[in-house]
Amino acid sequence: MCREIVQYLMRHSEAADTARGIADWWIRRDVASTMKALLKLRECGVVQSYAVQDNTFVYAYTKNGVLRQALARYLQGRMLPHPAKGL
Repeated sequence: MCREIVQYLMRHSEAADTARGIADWWIRRDVASTMKALLKLRECGVVQSYAVQDNTFVYAYTKNGVLRQALARYLQGRMLPHPAKGL
């Protein structure tokens, strides 16, 4: 699920939303699982969170260009097709 969120943010780098909005609109998953993924991503510095109301936070992609490039390289490497065995 973390990868889905990062892939969305790579395509829409200025996007920002609450956990519910991300769950409902970005990745179509349940809010609890989305929240867990967002907390992991925040812990790693991939997303930043901003308080907008009492216990409501908006999550956005890191502004750290080096981290963004590293994530892009990592995900591109994971999406490359693997050569068939024996070829």
